[in-house]
Amino acid sequence: MSTVKLTGLSLIMAAVLLEVFAQLAIKRGTARAAKETERYAVFRYLTRLARDAWIQCSVALHVVELLLWIAALKMVPLSVAFPIGSLSYAGVALGGHYWQGEKLDGRAAAAIAMIMAGVTLICWVWV
Repeated sequence: MSTVKLTGLSLIMAAVLLEVFAQLAIKRGTARAAKETERYAVFRYLTRLARDAWIQCSVALHVVELLLWIAALKMVPLSVAFPIGSLSYAGVALGGHYWQGEKLDGRAAAAIAMIMAGVTLICWVWV
């Protein structure tokens, strides 16, 4: 594998990890803000979201992720990069299950396996 392909793949995987952590941080921040806000107090809820450390962390992670993604697209064709980016869906589902206690049933596990198989096929052909 060439250095350019390896660098591009590394940038995409780093972006995927940041996306997963950013989404999990959003979930954590919105859950905390919802618990602290009265019903129908939309402005208060939005203000709490803006001040929440988890939400701020998520925004920062998304900014860095975007920069990594832009750099990766210089090295990896979009037809390869975008399917690899779909690993974030699997990562968020797994992270939600293990970090936030969300249910992960057999159908979701099968979907995660299919995403991983698809990404493996794309990478196998591209490399």
